[in-house]
Amino acid sequence: MLFIFCLSILVNANMIEAQSWLESMGKRVKEKVEQRIDNKTDEATEKALDKTERAAKKKDNKQPAKLNRRNVDESVTNQQKVDVSYTKYDFVPGNEIIFEDDVKGEQKGEFPSKWDLLEGNAEIAQVNGENTIALIGFSYITPQFKDKNYVLPDEFTLEFDFLIDVDKEGESTLELMNSEGEVIANSIFWKNNTRFVFNWNNNTAEKSSEDTYDNSPGWHHYAISFNKRALKVYVDAKRVANIPNLSEKPAKVKFFARGPEDNSTFHIKNVRIAKGAVPLYDKFLTDGKIITYGITFDVGKATIKPQSMGTINEVFSILQKYPNLKFSVEGHTDNTGETASNQTLSEERAKAVCDKFQQMGIDAARLSAKGYGMSKPMDTNDTPEGRAKNRRVEFVKQ
Repeated sequence: MLFIFCLSILVNANMIEAQSWLESMGKRVKEKVEQRIDNKTDEATEKALDKTERAAKKKDNKQPAKLNRRNVDESVTNQQKVDVSYTKYDFVPGNEIIFEDDVKGEQKGEFPSKWDLLEGNAEIAQVNGENTIALIGFSYITPQFKDKNYVLPDEFTLEFDFLIDVDKEGESTLELMNSEGEVIANSIFWKNNTRFVFNWNNNTAEKSSEDTYDNSPGWHHYAISFNKRALKVYVDAKRVANIPNLSEKPAKVKFFARGPEDNSTFHIKNVRIAKGAVPLYDKFLTDGKIITYGITFDVGKATIKPQSMGTINEVFSILQKYPNLKFSVEGHTDNTGETASNQTLSEERAKAVCDKFQQMGIDAARLSAKGYGMSKPMDTNDTPEGRAKNRRVEFVKQ
């Protein structure tokens, strides 16, 4: 009996100890769960980001070949960098395109027709068979407007793609100038350096900010958003500068490169300047639909470019905020190519946009895809700016 009594005490003690351990573990698990719940600011958005991140492609780390003056080796990658952090990208381009240059139809070796040469030399070169603008030696170029006295508006965005090559020499710079032609801000792309340097003037004092960005070989996307006095700068998916009060309003923009005369120092393409930065929902209230130029695709394909996520994220926020809102997602093209292929392409692009929102958690019943090809132009197809306006995605309320 004594043995049984002692055994009973031992078992009960172990059970009490186990129960205490379970309660302790339960408490810790509960705390962690509560912490995770507290950290979630928007469950639907987080799920969408998770899905997008899982679907994101791995980065292409191929090394490019050496550039020469008129040609770039075919082994240089022409793919945009894909970064999962584009899922949180918040750059949205302006809604009125005032300058566009995709250098299509330009002749290799000739000076780019939509630019003014301020100093040095620039010409059309090719990367993997695609036209680019190459600045050579010590050179300055600036966009050419019909009105030579034209100044940038109070609100504007600027975008372009630039090529990083491990063998390039010298430095490359984007400069913002005031109406007197004085540089008030510049972005410096250092050779083989992980620093992105942005300088701006505040009265007589010069300030600078530095941040790391992806400077791996290949094409990268650069974007600026200026709103009266505030300036944001993006390289690929990362915001690298946020200046709340620029001392002067930028009036003009120019590109600079410094390097050897026999080597292309700086390659750029897909340059776009747009006016205004009206929130998309405000445009919806005034126009009854949302016309976007920020959702872009690979040439001749329905593959959405990663920098489109700024516009997509803003529309996604609208769909989340107004759960009863339904859209007809409508794709439009310019007149480049054949009518039938453009019709098919516009349909595929509209469907790709719908698929993206469904991946982010939007009910498929709230979106329908339509394509109109080149049948509903908003502007002339005789200029790059007009064609850029015709290539668009519209969200029309159903």
